[in-house]
Amino acid sequence: MVQNINIPNTVTKQLAIQSCQAGRKLTVSTNWLPLFGFTKDAEVVEELIGEGKGIVVRLANPSDTKKKKVYTRTYTSRRNNPLETQLDIRSQTLLDRAIPASTKRVHITFSYGKVTIRPISERQAKRIELAKSAGDLLSAFVACSSGVDATSLYSEGFRIDAALEWRPNEKRDKDRDLTETGALNLISNVPVKHLINEDIGEVNVESVAKLVSNSKTSLLSISLQCDDFTNVKSKSLKEKALEDLSTSSDMAYDALKIIEASNFPYILLEQVPGFMSSEAYAIMETKLRKWGYSVHKNIMDSRDYGGLTSRKRFYMFATSFETDFAWPETVQRNESSIWEEYILSSLPRLRDVTHSESIQDGAACGRLRVINKDSVCSPTFLKSQDRMAKDSVVVELEGRYYFPDIELMKTLMEIPTSFSTEAVSLSQGCEIIGQSVDFAMHTQIVQSVKHHVELVKASLCGKKQLSLSFSA
Repeated sequence: MVQNINIPNTVTKQLAIQSCQAGRKLTVSTNWLPLFGFTKDAEVVEELIGEGKGIVVRLANPSDTKKKKVYTRTYTSRRNNPLETQLDIRSQTLLDRAIPASTKRVHITFSYGKVTIRPISERQAKRIELAKSAGDLLSAFVACSSGVDATSLYSEGFRIDAALEWRPNEKRDKDRDLTETGALNLISNVPVKHLINEDIGEVNVESVAKLVSNSKTSLLSISLQCDDFTNVKSKSLKEKALEDLSTSSDMAYDALKIIEASNFPYILLEQVPGFMSSEAYAIMETKLRKWGYSVHKNIMDSRDYGGLTSRKRFYMFATSFETDFAWPETVQRNESSIWEEYILSSLPRLRDVTHSESIQDGAACGRLRVINKDSVCSPTFLKSQDRMAKDSVVVELEGRYYFPDIELMKTLMEIPTSFSTEAVSLSQGCEIIGQSVDFAMHTQIVQSVKHHVELVKASLCGKKQLSLSFSA
């Protein structure tokens, strides 16, 4: 062993699980052991981290009872490191508890006096290789986006390899086929290599996986339909949707099928806050963790990120790595009126809807969402905004109500003026904006994801120390 060597704080490597007569064994034979105190005949202790979570081998204390020694093997033909130290783990009880039977490789971290051994799932190993080999690390597959969140990704340098977008026909559509409207709006705003205009519940996930594999796509960005998780929809209507199968509550399962087939290194999911406490999400997060993802989740209010509306959203970011990830930092909420800067100039072009029965009913029952001279933010726009429902957003001035046009909606949701809805009808454009993300907040989240992805890439290229996320 070379004596004059700079010893790092940690060293990592991967090793294969081997077979032996008793079952399985793990032999850690490496130059790194002596650098971290595991010298010839040093006494060590093997300890379980947790069920399926791995093993720690540490230098023994005087009080420890179950001790082993660091073994050595001599190679007379070797000039380089003829005396090789090794850890030989053969306890089937320990291995069975610490390393799942399906595991073929383990990840090892060496630090002074401690060797940490964790299982790598095959799925995770493939994701690591994909992240390592991806030529353009900022590449995305966008699902259930009508364009706003995809535009946010594109503005931050992500290439959109593929998009899955299909607007389901609803009863109110009558005989109109609107399944292509979201897709049309999407490709009017961002370049997409492959467009999949198919129902997420019916799409061939193997075909999707082939596109992802061929393009080496790193990130899945998905916005699941929120109708059946929002408190705007009544319990009775949610139950009716379950009965007649018009519910979208099972889309989490559809998303999991795509993730399972395509095995993305990173996943960014957006939903309404109610999704976080649902059984659908509990299943989704559990499965992702079992597949080796580290899951970060947050309920975010656009007002805490410089936003002009009270829009709240649930975000989940799942990553194959534990390299630094942090949500954007919050800022102080706006406390001054938005009237002069954002509303007043729009008033001349807004429709007076004071006469509308639904608007009057909404005002009478308290459901109407009002912007007035004292407002420091706009209420949240809904998908149904253009239908002038009881819970629509209106501008109130001297007892009269004015209806926000699509340009004012975009302004308040901080969507760039360059974002176009001209490929679809005015009604569909309002629906797309009404159910979209707050652009500024979403872009800050995309920036956090981008930073994480770039850190991972640097680590995989050997520029920084990398930590993996492991299956529970």
